[in-house]
Amino acid sequence: PAGAKEYVFPRRERFPVFFHQENTSSIFVGGEGRLYYYDFANRENYTVRRPWNPIKVLLSPRQEDSRNYLTLVEQYGDELLVCGTGACAPTCWNVTQRKQSPPWDGRGITPFTPDSNTLVVIDGQDIYSTVRKSQQNGKIPRFRRVRGGGELYTSDTVMQNPQFVKATTLRHEEPHQDKIYYFFREDNPDKSPEAPRNISRVAQLCKEDRGGTSSLSASKWTTFLKATLICVDPVTKGNFNWLQDVFFVPASDWRRSKVYGLFTNTWGSSAVCVYSFGDIDNVFRTSRLKGYTGPTPEVKPGQCVPSGQHTPSETFKIADSHPEVEERVEPLSPSRSPLFHNKHRYQRIGVHEVAAGHGQRYNVLYLATDKGSIHKVVELPDGVQNIMEIQVFPNKDPIQSMILDHAR
Repeated sequence: PAGAKEYVFPRRERFPVFFHQENTSSIFVGGEGRLYYYDFANRENYTVRRPWNPIKVLLSPRQEDSRNYLTLVEQYGDELLVCGTGACAPTCWNVTQRKQSPPWDGRGITPFTPDSNTLVVIDGQDIYSTVRKSQQNGKIPRFRRVRGGGELYTSDTVMQNPQFVKATTLRHEEPHQDKIYYFFREDNPDKSPEAPRNISRVAQLCKEDRGGTSSLSASKWTTFLKATLICVDPVTKGNFNWLQDVFFVPASDWRRSKVYGLFTNTWGSSAVCVYSFGDIDNVFRTSRLKGYTGPTPEVKPGQCVPSGQHTPSETFKIADSHPEVEERVEPLSPSRSPLFHNKHRYQRIGVHEVAAGHGQRYNVLYLATDKGSIHKVVELPDGVQNIMEIQVFPNKDPIQSMILDHAR
């Protein structure tokens, strides 16, 4: 497209990861044994090499086992945290102005080999991750707190073959009420022929969760609950059940913070449904637990307890055996329906608030397609309007990653 600036990698990268700091013109890209830096304003670029340690190379036929693929490039305090597979020896480094710290053990933060089904969230000194800590951990993914507060992980029974999409933390008025929310797909427990194979979910955890009081629950999250996300066209009854991507739009009042969910279905169509964190919180606070008919304990399942306290054992046992709430999370009022849907197959979503000339503010959606283009859509009071299509890649390759800078 006219006016666009691009950086072409010196070689093909199979599993690139990206980091961009708001209000800068530069980007870091993690590749195989290399950290690339490029500044789009002045075209400055350099490459920091992080090859694998030859001593760690295994006698394996798989290329992924003998290479150091960088899987994480993120801000961590005042430094850049860079982690890689390290030829099956997960390793991290802190990088400051091209200088690297000595390597340290990255297990639980970076996988042993490249894995697309991972989330890593950094919030202050806390690091949350879905990465396995051991190659012998089996195939059951967990959501962990791996650094910062005490290490915790989700029970192996609360998610069924989860495919993680995105996670965020949300500040409340009282610090002990601060939450972690993560979005994922999992196998549908309803195996009837007409039921969709996958179901889209949102899960909540209390940031100050200290684990359980028994030896079996001491290292487990005790505030986990999950709910179903609904994105259904009320006219056609078309169900968009495959959560593809989400984008968070914060607000000064956390209840008004929004989640823009991008969904697809088996026919290749896409829909965008918008949810408020106020509605999500209300579902978790007020809904009954699916399948649970017993009395409600004094501390309800999923409830955050005051700082320094533990979730009572009775509460944890109920939530651990009945982790799903009955009520489902529906899109925002008044229609409780998708913001829009169409026949395109979108891969990624970004949302940017812009001010119009007459003082009104609108959200502009950027939707990346599987054919190398971006659709720019404006959200109006009476619906949406598709205002532009940008063909980013002339060979129509799918767009894998998209970062919006709200400050530029």
